[in-house]
Amino acid sequence: MQTAKAPQMTRVQKLQWYVGQLMQDAAAAEKNGNNDAAVTAYLNASDILLLLSKSEENYVAWKNYTDKAEYCHQKAKMLIATRPAPS
Repeated sequence: MQTAKAPQMTRVQKLQWYVGQLMQDAAAAEKNGNNDAAVTAYLNASDILLLLSKSEENYVAWKNYTDKAEYCHQKAKMLIATRPAPS
């Protein structure tokens, strides 16, 4: 009996999955009060989303990528702005 192989993910699908993981990790880090890790994860996700948008020809998909990238960037900026001043 042979087991069925799962279909291979394309490079774009892998990047989309990774962006989702980064956003989940960022939200979890933010919830736990680890703003530095959240900022890093949000900025990494934003970078990847912008790279995905550069290669996209479909307007709807491009808009989706750029909107998510902007959201991640705004979240990172907000977390940086609310960071307590060093003593």
